[in-house]
Order: sequence, then C-alpha cells, then structure tokens
Amino acid sequence: MEQLIQIFPGISSLFMQAPMLAVSRILLIVFGLVLAYYGFKKTLEPLIMIPMGLGMIAINAGTLFLADGSIGNIILDPLISDPSELVDMMQVNFLQPVYTLTFSNALIACLVFMGIGVMSEISFILVRPWTCLVLALFGELGTFAALIVGSYMGLLPGEAIAAAIIGGADGPMVLFASLILAKDLFVPIAVIAYLYLSLTYVGYPYLMKLMVPKKYRGIDIEFEVPNATKKSKFTMTIVLCAVLCLLLPVASPLIMSFFIGVAIKEAEIEPLQNLLETTILYSATFFMGLLLGVLCDANTLLNPKIAILVVIGVVALAISGIGGILGGWLFYWINKGKFNPVVGIAGVSCMPTTSKLAQKAAMEENPYCMIMPIAMGINICGVITTAVETGVLIATAGWIMT
Repeated sequence: MEQLIQIFPGISSLFMQAPMLAVSRILLIVFGLVLAYYGFKKTLEPLIMIPMGLGMIAINAGTLFLADGSIGNIILDPLISDPSELVDMMQVNFLQPVYTLTFSNALIACLVFMGIGVMSEISFILVRPWTCLVLALFGELGTFAALIVGSYMGLLPGEAIAAAIIGGADGPMVLFASLILAKDLFVPIAVIAYLYLSLTYVGYPYLMKLMVPKKYRGIDIEFEVPNATKKSKFTMTIVLCAVLCLLLPVASPLIMSFFIGVAIKEAEIEPLQNLLETTILYSATFFMGLLLGVLCDANTLLNPKIAILVVIGVVALAISGIGGILGGWLFYWINKGKFNPVVGIAGVSCMPTTSKLAQKAAMEENPYCMIMPIAMGINICGVITTAVETGVLIATAGWIMT
C-alpha cells in the first residue's frame, strides 16, 4: 500500500488531506477542464482561458509528497516570502522564476500594457474627444460602487480598493493595484478579475440587449476622422505621458508602458512595433494565463474573503457595464437620436473586447452600421482613465485607511 502511495501521489494525497481541501482540488480540476474547453470553443477568451485552464488542472492534480513529508507541488508556491527559501524554490519549482521576476512585481502587466499601447490608434480619441472621455468615466461607475460594497462587507480599505478596480475591466491595472494595496489577497483578486473579464464575452451582449431595444441598436453615427499628423499624435503622446506621470507617479510604470507603445507606433519604429505587438504581448498574455491557472491551488484559494471578492467582482463589472450604456443613452438624448447607445459599453475598458461587442450588436441590426472608430476611442480613453483612477486611489489609500 505504501508503494502505491509513493507511485501515485496525486491520487493518494486526496485521501490524506482534509476533506474540504480534497474536494476543492477535484472541483478546481473540473473547473480547469471547463475553462480550457470553452476557451477552445471561443466562448471565452482563448488566449487567457486555455493556458489558465491547463494550469489550474496541473496545479491541483500534480500534488505530491515533498522531501520534508508535506504535501505540495513542484510548479509554484506563491506564498513564499523568505528570501533564502525563495532562492531555493526558484531552483526547484519550474514556474517560480517566471512568477517571482515578472508576475509578483507587475512587470508582466507592464509588458501587456506596452502591447496594448502599440495597438492603440490615438486618433480615434480625436473623432469625438469629449464623448470618449465622458463615456469612459461612466464606465468607471462600477469601481466606486464596488469600493462601497467591499467596505461594507468587511474588507480593509486597501483590499476594497484593489478589488474594486476590477470595475475598470483592466486586468494589468488590477494586478498592479492588488500588489501594492492587498498583497495577501493578490492571488484571489487576480484570478477572479481575469475570470470575470473573460466572462464579459458572455454577459455584456445580454446586458446590451436588455438595456437597448432592438430599434436603437442599429443607429449609425456620423463622424469625421480628423486628419492628425504623426508629429501631432506623437507630441500628444509624450506630453500626456509626462503630465500623467508627474501627477500620478505611483502609476507611472503602467502609464509609461502604455504610452511607450503608442509612441513606438506613431514613430513607426517597425522592428519594435512588431516585437511589442506580437512577441511581447502574446508571450506576456500566455504566461499571465498560465500563472493565473497555477495560482488556483486549492490551498491558496481557501480564504474566507473569496466569497466577498466574488460578489465585488460581479457588482463592479455589472455596474460599470450599466453605467457605460446609461452614458450612451445620455449622448443619444444630447444628439437628439443621432447616437447609438450600445457604444457606451466601450466605456468599460476591456480593450478591444467591449468595442467588438458594441460593433457586433450594432451590425446584427444594421449590417452597414460602423461605430468601431468611436468605440475604440472610448476604449482607449477608458484605459487612460482607469490608469488615472488607479493612481488616485492608490495615492489616497493611506488617507482613506485613517
């Protein structure tokens, strides 16, 4: 019997752990299978969900008996804090170096932001700048609602802020904020954030259909793309980067990362543009998904605050989506019916997902309707406003906590 235990530790360890932990492992393995399958079907975002699902399966199935007799794995231990122990584990756990050197210091989030920046067309904002800015602000309503809910549900102020930023629908920003304000809840906040961001593919189309009747979803929007020169867009980029970093130095790593991507695009540095848009962005996204999966270890996620975070995530993204569409209706009224309310969902800065969802909803009713340029402008504004909002909340966290 002892030999069987040593040969098949993944199975035998299930019978040697607390029942709750063993059941949680099995459920997480099944959940990983579901995520990977629906990623394959493109129901969920495959770039994140397939590596995340496989990572979740491996971390909970690949449990074994370690040299000291404890039960663990040789993939990753995110809870190590002692420097000497961490150095030792980096030579044993194969994803420990990637996690320690890129994930736990938010470098991977900055790399993703560089890729997002190089894919962003700043002239989209110039199509209707005030419309883009106001709708982006409407798309942030969920953050403030979730902050209030989290505080009332017993989270510490820093934890409530980090979890509430899920409402901005910007995964790298959530990682960054939780590392600074809620290190103890960093893992569950990151996992819940990316799970919910992928579920926007499923939920937001129903929200648009619920809040915008069919006859309004096909309204075309007249606009003219301004003939902005590369020089003016490049100048605007570096000035915005300087101003935002000056005002919000705590968020300067992400601000710099986004604008350096935009600057490289506008300067037409093709080798760097190709590097950031393909190799860096896709590599960072792959490792982010994989690490999020292996962070879903049953030992790590058995935290009583998980249920609160689940509620906050739902509240944050639901109210942000509702806020964005309400903003769309406001501009429909201001423009006397010559504005499509569904474009408001792009205020939720899950770029470019919400822009694509708005365009798809419009084209289902009117195949000739083109709202993508305005939606992308709102999306890009949403990324910037989320960065500003995150910087402000982090900077004022100490005051809020007193």
